[in-house]
Amino acid sequence: LRFIGGVFYQRQEHEIFQRYRLDGFFDGYDITGLPDTIWLTSQLRVDIDRAIFGEMSYDLTDKLTATVGLRLFESENSLEGFFGFSSAFAADYGIPLLGEASCFGPATTASAPCTNLNKLTTETGNTRRVNLAYEIDDKRMVYATYSTGYRPGGVNRRGTLPPYASDYLTNYEVGWKTMLADDTLRFNGALFWQEWEDFQFSFLGLNGLTQIQNAGQATIKGIEADIEWKPIQNLSLSVGATLLDTEFQGGPGFPPATSGLPVTPKFKGNLTARYEYSLFDHESFVQGTVVHSSDASIDLRATENAIIGKLPAYTLVDLSTGMTIDGLAVSLYLSNAFDERALVGRYTQCAITVCGGMQYDTPMQPRTIGIKATHAF
Repeated sequence: LRFIGGVFYQRQEHEIFQRYRLDGFFDGYDITGLPDTIWLTSQLRVDIDRAIFGEMSYDLTDKLTATVGLRLFESENSLEGFFGFSSAFAADYGIPLLGEASCFGPATTASAPCTNLNKLTTETGNTRRVNLAYEIDDKRMVYATYSTGYRPGGVNRRGTLPPYASDYLTNYEVGWKTMLADDTLRFNGALFWQEWEDFQFSFLGLNGLTQIQNAGQATIKGIEADIEWKPIQNLSLSVGATLLDTEFQGGPGFPPATSGLPVTPKFKGNLTARYEYSLFDHESFVQGTVVHSSDASIDLRATENAIIGKLPAYTLVDLSTGMTIDGLAVSLYLSNAFDERALVGRYTQCAITVCGGMQYDTPMQPRTIGIKATHAF
């Protein structure tokens, strides 16, 4: 019988200051005290997390071990300060709730003319874990796990919006870890089914302000595995892959999505071959890696997703070779050998339905040649 327990406390502060300045801006529309400023965000966000946790393992037999864990938590998120336009600008453009016109108290943050946001959200709950692990022998084991997790809720930067609640994930998983063929073959893997409740979805809302909303329910089914094989003494081959099937069942304001969850490729895998040898009595190696990812949607909403498109599939190849001399390891590497324009993100500066034709792509690093040296002492 083994037991571990503890307590946890964390406090985080984030001072948010964003001043949108236009030189020569009409004086009548300036934020009070800040010349040439059309918009100001000056806020203090405080996140506090408290928890008490424990885990107990018991050997039911020499080969079968049961583990249970529980974590009781309390989370607190507050946001205070100012966001918006001057009173004159907001009035002339019909948006009085954004800015000085909606203030209810004196300034509490840097350079703010007043305070129009002061909200707090708190929550208590628990997460759980149950695991059964069976050791077939000293080379093979299997396990089954039930576990839950959560992400704290919070306050939206746009104070007129309601807070967003925590989202929860329930995970059911079975897996295996094995060493085979006289320890020349390692094969690990897992099958899992996850239920995601009230998951938090972030998107650009009115006036280009990011807002977070609980979107609804989703299901994630998948399999992942990694294999490492040494067919001969100096050669090692390793492959890893994840295959996912995601489904969004929908929620208030969010209809079910046929494209699954955004930014989630159905398949992602990698293959690495490494050969180690002696050159002039010095340890040397050559290595090649191939990484592939299938395409992925970008947005949960059907209309926005159709406008902005998908992140295309990509395949990357990395090559390297090196030698170690008297503790000094020097390697020459070629990353993204074929200069693939692999995109890992795409976004717009305002709502996709408005700025969809002016998107920004985030590519991975282009072809890069370099030398790396390390020394062991």
